[in-house]
Amino acid sequence: MEQILPADHPDMIRIIQAAHRDVPPPPPKGQANSLANALASALGNAPGSGEDGENIDFLIYVLSVNRASGDIDDESFERLLQRIETRAGRAALAAQFTQELEAEHGYEDED
Repeated sequence: MEQILPADHPDMIRIIQAAHRDVPPPPPKGQANSLANALASALGNAPGSGEDGENIDFLIYVLSVNRASGDIDDESFERLLQRIETRAGRAALAAQFTQELEAEHGYEDED
């Protein structure tokens, strides 16, 4: 079983904070969301929604497992944290990790 960092571990907190850096907080209860934010969220274009939300979950898991196992040194960890701060960075890194995992485990696209 793969070990992940505990939720209260400083590195896990940093991963979660970096992965959500550009995700806007939800509006306070009882206060309407702006039309632009609601539309972007409905279309899956808002940071943290749709595929980006899946990328956030995936990257938090992958970085946590690899950091817990000692596979990510401090310098690389800092660079990875910077990459996951934006939606584009998360998408690129998730694609890279997916390709590496597929190559490592011999998965091929079935299309």
